[in-house]
Formats: sequence, structure tokens, C-alpha cells
Amino acid sequence: MDKLPLLVFGPLVFAAALLIIATGIRRAIVRFRSRPTPDQLKATYDAYLRRLLNPQPDAVERELGKLLPERLLQLYRDRTAIQSAGFELEKPGKKRWRPKRWPVYCFEPLDTESLNALPYEEELGPGFCFATTGRSSWYWIAAARHVCGSKNS
Repeated sequence: MDKLPLLVFGPLVFAAALLIIATGIRRAIVRFRSRPTPDQLKATYDAYLRRLLNPQPDAVERELGKLLPERLLQLYRDRTAIQSAGFELEKPGKKRWRPKRWPVYCFEPLDTESLNALPYEEELGPGFCFATTGRSSWYWIAAARHVCGSKNS
């Protein structure tokens, strides 16, 4: 009588454990096989770089219905600065014993594809996420004045 639960539930527990192990192995194989090849990585990077170095501020402003700040447009005109990656910004001026730093992983291309792919208007209003920390966080700047004849004027 004491062995009845073991005889009934033992095989079920064993089958469930095998199912969990098999599922884990299957996921590992799928993850390994779905990694991009070096050629795919290079093509993705080249497309990103092409978009980054050819900003489309007019299209973004039309989509937003507002003008982007001049300091953002100046940043995108500086091809060396916009290609910088993996650095930290620090507030200039007074030196503190523990300075406040903001990590920048990379800049986002200034185009409508980036505008529509990143969070911007739902929570913050019209603006543009121009850089990322690399941890699903972005640096956002508000759009300025209205564009005449836009959809939001």
C-alpha cells in the first residue's frame, strides 16, 4: 500500500523530468543554429552604418510635426562623433568625489525607421531617441517648434 503512490506517480514524475530536459536541449540547439553568420552580421552593420551616416532629419521632422533641436542636427553632421560607441559622458564643471556618468553604447540613425522602432511619443511626447545605453534605455530629446503644414500643426 505504501508503494502504490510511488508506482503510480513515479513514472509520471520521470516522464515530466525527461520532457523538461528534452525541451531545454531543443531550445539550446535552436538558439545555436539561429545565430547569424559573420556575413549576416557584416551586412547588418553595414546597413546600420549607411543609415547612421545618411541622416534624414526632414523626414523625421515631417513625421513628428515638429522641428528637431539644432544641437541634435549638429551632432549628426559630425560623422566622427556620431560613429563613437562605448563611452561615458560626465557633466562638466564642478568636480564631485563621485562624478555622475551616463553610458552611451551607440547612436541611433536619424531616420523614420528609428523613429518608428523606438519609444518616443507615447510616454514623452514628440521627440527622438538618438542614442542607447545598450540596456534597453535610450537618450531622448524633445522636438522643438511646430513645422508649418505638418500633420500635428
